[in-house]
Amino acid sequence: MTQAETGEPGQKWFDETWTKVHPLSPFVRGWLTVIAVPGIIFGYNWEIWADLWHMYRSGELWDQVDRHPLIFLAGGGGMLLLLIVVFGGFVLSWWFTRYKITDEHVMVKSGIFVRQHRQARIDRVQAVDLRQPLLARFTGLAELKFEVAEGDGTAATLAFLKKPQAEQLRADIMDRASGKAQWRQQQAEAAGTPAAGPAHDGAPRLVSPPGVEDTAGPVPGASHRVDPGGAVPGQGPHAPLFQEVPDREVTRVPTGRLVGSVLMGWGTILLAIIAGFGLIGAVVGGIVSLVIGVEDPLGQVGSAVSLIGAGILPSLIPVGLVVITMYYQQFSGGFRFTATMTGAGLKMRYGLLETTTQTVPPGRVQALQIHQPLLWRPFRWFRVLVVVAGYGVGEKRSVLLPVGRIEEVMAVTAEMFPDLKVPHPEQVVTEGLLGSGTEFGFTEVPRRARIFDPIVRRRRGFFITPSALMFRDGRLSRRLTLMAHERIQSLALQQGPWQRAKRLADIQLHTPAGPFQMQLSNQDLDAAQWLFEHESRHAAFARRMSDRNHWMLPEELHEFERMVSQVGSGPGGEPDERRG
Repeated sequence: MTQAETGEPGQKWFDETWTKVHPLSPFVRGWLTVIAVPGIIFGYNWEIWADLWHMYRSGELWDQVDRHPLIFLAGGGGMLLLLIVVFGGFVLSWWFTRYKITDEHVMVKSGIFVRQHRQARIDRVQAVDLRQPLLARFTGLAELKFEVAEGDGTAATLAFLKKPQAEQLRADIMDRASGKAQWRQQQAEAAGTPAAGPAHDGAPRLVSPPGVEDTAGPVPGASHRVDPGGAVPGQGPHAPLFQEVPDREVTRVPTGRLVGSVLMGWGTILLAIIAGFGLIGAVVGGIVSLVIGVEDPLGQVGSAVSLIGAGILPSLIPVGLVVITMYYQQFSGGFRFTATMTGAGLKMRYGLLETTTQTVPPGRVQALQIHQPLLWRPFRWFRVLVVVAGYGVGEKRSVLLPVGRIEEVMAVTAEMFPDLKVPHPEQVVTEGLLGSGTEFGFTEVPRRARIFDPIVRRRRGFFITPSALMFRDGRLSRRLTLMAHERIQSLALQQGPWQRAKRLADIQLHTPAGPFQMQLSNQDLDAAQWLFEHESRHAAFARRMSDRNHWMLPEELHEFERMVSQVGSGPGGEPDERRG
């Protein structure tokens, strides 16, 4: 929650419980101002400063000071006043920016003339990102950004703290948001011993079902459950509910592959289109010259191309800047990308000049999409995106894997969807990414609708597992979207006039704002209605079981899985095999 306050009369805006940010914070935030102000002064008056320098070198400056002291005093006073205003503003900004962490909120107060109070509920925190701009990296500082479920914008920002302090604070907040800190306190009170401090080096591991030999290390696509709180439930009746295990690296992106993926992106396509139009223009000009019998046609074509190039060059400069910006953003967003599973979730670190350490808890992911652009298909590369409440439509922070091969995609997907509750989850995901038709259980657009979807007809469909709903779409650019049943907020069926004539309907699942939407077009009406009714019942029940402020603790998760399995079963407890 975000709010602005002006304070009540007679009530102190700050007290001793509020903590100041680091003294260098205003300079890290406003370093551009420190460079821009002198740059503007020297840039617009460079001739005056050059004359003053020559006068100083020749000794004439002191004579001028003796003759006209008031002018130089006024100029020096103005410069001193400007410095006082700039640096005084920085000092006041630091003094009036403080924060406080309570059991329920993260609160930040700031503002010199217009006061602002921003706060985020800890139990509604979706993610806490640690960001280091270029200057912050040199000074050892870091910024914390708190994302909550109530809105698309950042709820609160702490800028800046010492990096170790910021990392410790982030770990504490994530422990409180997940409910793990409360669980430790309850266990300590039950045992009559002081609660131990939060362990921040733990990570969830894959656990085999009872009676099955455990597997060591990450198993891509394994149908085992991982507790999103970062701990493993005990196997025996007297086993502890949490067992902390070390962090483990899931994947990292090689720089060479990242460069290749950037060059195979939209920037290159845009450049190719521009070059193609230029080539077509040159060829057409040459043909016209030959037809009309112009002497020295190559020379005439060259002159025409030069004139055309000189005319359109100014309009190509903005296009070039856009392409360069696209290249840089994609490269910076994946540079030295590393994904590590920790006790708080999947921690990702990336960035070229500005580094970002971002943690995505599996319990906060609303939906996941695996995407393969057309130019990536020869290399079998994929991108993984997620929808997290609070992130909004900005794709940079919604990227779970900028570019990876199929085995890396399986490993990352298994962390977010550790148990699809099907015998061979790798086959299901692979079929959703690369397959088509109904042989494996996915639906498809009916033949009577091939006039609407002649190309993508056999790839556009859905598949249901006991724990998730999967949408498959795209022929040239392939997409597979997964969403847990309990994350479905609402569903919608849409039908146009032509679809009514063909007994077709569109299916849409409503999620928080994100980089993609879950929607399928031109599905069979009976299958769409069955899916609507099935998910309405299943999702409503799952939401009631999982609608808690904290991420589910182990005992809650066990009960949730038991009751959801009952809902997903047909008459007599047998699994419902219908796929729409």
